[in-house]
Amino acid sequence: MKKAVVLAVCLAAFLVFFVPSAQAAGPLNFYIRTGIMTPSDFSFSPVFGLAGANIDFNIGALSLSPECDLLIYNFTFNPVWIMPGVILNMNLAALYVGAGVVVPVIIGSGYTLGNMLLKLNAGVKIGNLKLQAFLLTSFDNLFVNTWVGATLGTGF
Repeated sequence: MKKAVVLAVCLAAFLVFFVPSAQAAGPLNFYIRTGIMTPSDFSFSPVFGLAGANIDFNIGALSLSPECDLLIYNFTFNPVWIMPGVILNMNLAALYVGAGVVVPVIIGSGYTLGNMLLKLNAGVKIGNLKLQAFLLTSFDNLFVNTWVGATLGTGF
């Protein structure tokens, strides 16, 4: 475990200092993205497809990112959920890390699937591409029932 932590810290330090800064560093960036989400045991049962968008409001080293993702359960449209949310990210050159909240809602019913969820994310912005990994967990039982996912987006 210690070796994995040391390796992760060394990799993060390398990326912070040697990865070029993101070209999309204006005051406002819009990203369209797609991805996948599954339980944290990586069983892929169930699996969700993701399609969504987010806007980055860049304020110095911070960015406020409202987002909305469409969750497609087992890659079918029965049912379809959306997850609007907002994330506060800290930008470290091309890397970013952040936390925020999302709310799962079934489309057309207005019914929420539960309370707000904590979303922790990390990623890299290179050029117009944004690669993100994230973890979702309930505020009621932090880190008990978790979901992990990844998205790849293109920015404008």
